[in-house]
Amino acid sequence: METPTLWQRLLWPQPPAKPEPVAPGLYHYFEDEGGQYTRFHLRVEPDGSGMLLANATAAARLSPVGVIIARDLLEGEPETAVFNHLRERFKGTDEATMRADMQQVQAILQQLIAPDTGYPIINLADAHFDPSQAELFAPLEADIPLAAPEQIVPLLDCLWEIGIPHVTLFAPPGLTEDQHAHLVRAVERAEDLGMIAGVRGRASDLLQGTLLSDLAMAGVDHVTIPLASATADLHDELLGEGDYTAVAKTFETLQILEVYPVGEIPLLAQTQPDWLETLAQLQAWDVAHVSCYAIAAPEEGNGAVPAAALRQIAADVEETADTQQTPILWEPPQARHAQQTLAQQVQHGPRCTGDAAVRVEPDGQVIPPRGPYRSAGNILHDDWETIWQNEAFTSYRQKVEAPSHCQLCPGLAICAAACPADPAGWALDSEPVSSIQ
Repeated sequence: METPTLWQRLLWPQPPAKPEPVAPGLYHYFEDEGGQYTRFHLRVEPDGSGMLLANATAAARLSPVGVIIARDLLEGEPETAVFNHLRERFKGTDEATMRADMQQVQAILQQLIAPDTGYPIINLADAHFDPSQAELFAPLEADIPLAAPEQIVPLLDCLWEIGIPHVTLFAPPGLTEDQHAHLVRAVERAEDLGMIAGVRGRASDLLQGTLLSDLAMAGVDHVTIPLASATADLHDELLGEGDYTAVAKTFETLQILEVYPVGEIPLLAQTQPDWLETLAQLQAWDVAHVSCYAIAAPEEGNGAVPAAALRQIAADVEETADTQQTPILWEPPQARHAQQTLAQQVQHGPRCTGDAAVRVEPDGQVIPPRGPYRSAGNILHDDWETIWQNEAFTSYRQKVEAPSHCQLCPGLAICAAACPADPAGWALDSEPVSSIQ
């Protein structure tokens, strides 16, 4: 088709080209409002939806309309220009709806500058995250076991370049003094990049020396502490002597340091009956967010929750948490490990912090949050698109982008990615233990 001449354009004016959608990727902005500085990061998915992060501490999901409004406002466009852009991009939408959308995004921007929470937890079934309408180009979070800076720093740089905005570092049991420094350095690097940075570890490890205050100075956004039971002796049996007392002190210290605390409850055969007391204890310590995961086995035995009981346990947990208005983040069920004691498995924790996360090992291997422990590629050497399209991620992407529920328990958030009673949907780091060995 020939390019129209000036005479043709004057006689037959061409309609303006429809504005291009925002290209997928991670966009960076810096706002100064009266001396209050805010870093914004806008992550845009291939379908045009997105996530807006503020100061690496708060996040909000956005529709394709919200993405365009947020991008224009953050780039300093006046409201009239934003409105005209919407009118051109979404022809047929009434003006009242577009103006209401603009007001909502403006309110989100203001709320993110001073959020109520520093921990953007996400379940696949949460109302604010509708994965059936979001085509993700990467997970929203990466979980990394702690390693030396020469290993961790390149991983963080790769994650940021890909567009993964949130990282949680898993501190190993028996943290050494050198590992204290490694953990602080990793958080500093994540903060420098603009990532949301969290730490997961035993209270008795993180409470040592000045580690918590050092992490706060480095910019850590949230700290997750396991609480196996409200019964001190049972908790210490699983997490180590004296850890229960350390949990209480750790949460108290985090409040003073203004670091967001998160409680993690492992659901086990022996701890499941006192779930209510454990949740109540976390609430008494002013812990507003709780993550849960089950250590499961096909049959009863060896301290694991049997598969047949998981649906009912999950229903009880969600009902109680909803009644008490406590947000619950479901971490994928962990198959009972054949080569670890129950205490060892609880201390090491789940493979991933949620279904919107991915595990990245210190050597760069990328592991999906569920299913057999197998690598989809190496983040340090392989192209991300190749890793994302790997067979190991096929099921993961399908379930994250289009979660489904069966008729037995259609309303459970835990069921969004897989039925909790089906061992195929667990994180399998070894053959699951089916009976006491």
